[in-house]
Amino acid sequence: MIKFFEPLIGKKETSLVNETIKSGWISSQGKIVEKFEKNFSKWHGVKYAISSSNCTTALHLSLLCLGIGPGDEVICSNLTFIAPANMIELTGAKLVLVDVDPKTFCMDLNQVKKKITNKTKAIMVVHPFGYPVDIKKIKKIIQKKNIKIIEDVAESIGAKTHGKLCGTLGDISCFSFFANKIMTTGEGGMILTNNKNIYNKARLLRDHGMSTKKRYYHRLLAFNYRMTSMQAALGIAQLSRLKKILILKKKLHYFYKKNLRSANFELFPKFENKNSVNWFVTLTFNQKKLRDKFIVYMKKKGIECRPMIFPVSFADHFKLKYKHDEFLNSYKISLNSVHLPSSVCLKPNELKKICNCINNWDESII
Repeated sequence: MIKFFEPLIGKKETSLVNETIKSGWISSQGKIVEKFEKNFSKWHGVKYAISSSNCTTALHLSLLCLGIGPGDEVICSNLTFIAPANMIELTGAKLVLVDVDPKTFCMDLNQVKKKITNKTKAIMVVHPFGYPVDIKKIKKIIQKKNIKIIEDVAESIGAKTHGKLCGTLGDISCFSFFANKIMTTGEGGMILTNNKNIYNKARLLRDHGMSTKKRYYHRLLAFNYRMTSMQAALGIAQLSRLKKILILKKKLHYFYKKNLRSANFELFPKFENKNSVNWFVTLTFNQKKLRDKFIVYMKKKGIECRPMIFPVSFADHFKLKYKHDEFLNSYKISLNSVHLPSSVCLKPNELKKICNCINNWDESII
């Protein structure tokens, strides 16, 4: 079976993790975690980095650091993994969903503008599938308003907008290092900010509210959202090869684009964008029935593909709060799209097999 995804793990990752295990300091905090945070903030050109156990906890910390809670509203894309939406609701704030642009899968900025109220406290800007949202336009929409920007860069490490890296343009940003992300620590997350007050509060909330100057003295009600040293060691190695991974991602997308042909699907993104990082290679069909048949066909050929995520508004705890006709683009993309194997570890013969199977299937149904 050709796997849908496999992380690029080499000798450097193994060596650094083994060194960390041998050191005896395998739990959270310490020099290894601090080094990873320092390296990650430096790579992005941002002052402060706070590691976390995963991106979901990073999102939760970010919302709390901005003081978001009951009575507030936070705008978020409907076509995203459920984590940011859940975290918004768990703070007690109201989740306000917007549809997406069908060409980019990014949040529809016209809807963002319409849904801003005097209760809007923040916009959760999810950069989807490696494609950057135009933060500059969002800043123009919210100028002279006291609205914060939280960037969710889980799927788009290395992507740029207006020449600047995603995760460097908002008030605070969150990253994921899950196994299928562009770089990985197995599980893990990171927060970036240039605001010292946010940095200090995030560190407290991440570690039981414990004072950084007086051990076991707890200053506020908080959580254990810490990253382990073993995760950080893996992250240090991954970060050192991130530029290479990003180049390989571009080459992978180019190979698919060059070798696939069909009248029944479109390859996402639909146009070249030097600023995107092509996290997953996505096909969008003209109907759900074809998408579902395609997944079954590819599985029979020994190739693992995955359907697109469901929109947030499909979730049982959200579906009664939103109207179907508000999110037609999200629904269509979700139900009609599939992700192809997207690992940079794919061998040339595997890629050729994938493309041949797709092209043969295409011909058989025309």
